[in-house]
Amino acid sequence: MKKFLISVTVLIFFGSILNTIYGQDTINCKENWLSFEGQIYPSFNGDNYRPQIKVRWNFNEKSALRLNTNFQRKVDYKEIYESGGQGVGSVNKISSMYQFSIGYEAQKKLGNILIYSGFEGVIGFGRNDEYGSRTDSVTYISNLNYNYKQPVQSLGARLFMGGDYYLKSNIYLGTEFGIMFLKTTYQNRTYETIYESSSSNSSVFVDTPKKSSSALSYSGLGVLRVGFIFK
Repeated sequence: MKKFLISVTVLIFFGSILNTIYGQDTINCKENWLSFEGQIYPSFNGDNYRPQIKVRWNFNEKSALRLNTNFQRKVDYKEIYESGGQGVGSVNKISSMYQFSIGYEAQKKLGNILIYSGFEGVIGFGRNDEYGSRTDSVTYISNLNYNYKQPVQSLGARLFMGGDYYLKSNIYLGTEFGIMFLKTTYQNRTYETIYESSSSNSSVFVDTPKKSSSALSYSGLGVLRVGFIFK
């Protein structure tokens, strides 16, 4: 609830600026234009979908198409030492996810403020892989290697609203929050163990069934957006 109130407060702040704006309108008044923006998230934001770059194409003063992109990659590496010996094993975990969304915005211009709302669809592809060398992930085993390989997919929809404040005709600051439904599917995971010996190597494959999880949550809370317009 606290995170939600923070984003609402930011939007109210943007609205309150209207009471002090009586100067020249600085919003781009061309019939169509393209903008690029970066998005920065506070530490308390734990969204699964946190787009970093957005492209927005305004085809008139009231409507826009948007494309968001997000890429995350995490690598965890640890070494496992042989008890009472010199052997060293290792475990390398690699998680990656690429997500993008395509959506529509309905916009309204109020002085130097632009407020908008809309919807977008979210699609993502990634992997959760793990590689072990001379270990079973817990203890050192000199002749054992293994690997997990699991594709991951995500599919969702999001409703959002936000506001931009134009510092100049081609530079703006903004924020945005919304509600998102996201389903994440973890596909069949392949587990392979490889036993090394002096004569030959042998391997065992085991497949585990896929599973999925769904969540409905707030998204984009506290995000700061910095945008640039290209005329």
